[in-house]
Amino acid sequence: MSDRKSGLLDWLSDRLNLTEIFSLLTSYGLFYAELDTSKPLREALAEASRRPMRSYARWPRGLGLMVVVLIAIELVTGGLLALYYLPTPESAHASLGTMLRDVQFGWFVHQIHFWGAQLLVAVLIVRLLRFFLQRVYGPPRELMWVFAALLLLVCLHLDLTGRVLPMTANAFWSTVRSLELVAAVPLYGPLAIFMLGGEQAFVSDLTLIRFYVLHVAVLPLVAVALIYFHFSGVRRVGLSMLGEEKLRVGGTQMRLHVANLAIVLALLFGLLVSLAVLVPVPLQAPADPYSTPPGARPPWYLLASFGFLEWTSGVLPQWIAGGLLLLGFLAFIAVPFVDHTRPGGRGRALRLLLAILAVVAWILFTLYGARVA
Repeated sequence: MSDRKSGLLDWLSDRLNLTEIFSLLTSYGLFYAELDTSKPLREALAEASRRPMRSYARWPRGLGLMVVVLIAIELVTGGLLALYYLPTPESAHASLGTMLRDVQFGWFVHQIHFWGAQLLVAVLIVRLLRFFLQRVYGPPRELMWVFAALLLLVCLHLDLTGRVLPMTANAFWSTVRSLELVAAVPLYGPLAIFMLGGEQAFVSDLTLIRFYVLHVAVLPLVAVALIYFHFSGVRRVGLSMLGEEKLRVGGTQMRLHVANLAIVLALLFGLLVSLAVLVPVPLQAPADPYSTPPGARPPWYLLASFGFLEWTSGVLPQWIAGGLLLLGFLAFIAVPFVDHTRPGGRGRALRLLLAILAVVAWILFTLYGARVA
């Protein structure tokens, strides 16, 4: 059997550059080392296993693998849902109902897709918090922070554009509230509303179609590209140090990486299946554009921004408050280029203090936004 497998591998290697194909995995963090694509796959893997490398097996590097796995889950489950979904206001809700009721395991795929999106956003936030606290963005890793921050922004847009697609009452009005928030941000807001086919923050027929195109085509491509750029940068500059870390060589490193990836997959699938079965999201009534259901509010990750706009509404014009949100995000992106503190000592204490203040402010504004929504 092994000879047959070996012969098949050699046969394919004579006709395809398997090393180059397999090296794509190194661009998405699923393999820990860069491969020499000019050599056969077996030889390139053996050479890579002899290279001293840091291990993905140490926490919290596994967060990057979680992001890759969750995005892959979202792409697969989203593709399955797209086979039955009809992106028109008249058919969207009914097509989802058919999918959940009549398609075998349709409800399960839908629940995995929903909870996977929420977990993806949460992991990206925790990952950025880890980057900040441990100053992973220090030279020459500045672009790692930029790509991670932009990936979070893209995934927020992915969740937002997918939120309205079921055309339920809460989904519809939650999106309307979100678009009202987006419209308050100078430059970005008017451009986004224009691109979505409206002159105001309202979900029209054209808006639904454009949300669907963004959700299933444009934004996933951008997310995959950002992950590629991120891990290609990691291959260039290497993994960040985690204390006094030993470099491992050979099969030990390979086994650690495979075991770590298996643990990540098991934890994520276990958590997603548990959420899908124990905390299913019910299919609500169809949307009524002329009747706002009680408790309609933006998604959880926008409640802090919504709360900030509401809190400042009596003091600042909306465009100034929205401008502060935009400046805050731009400052967030620019952190690696303005932070010249050292990784330890006072710099670490200052970053910890800033992180605590930011988290506390985010929680307080989220609670306020949930109360006034």
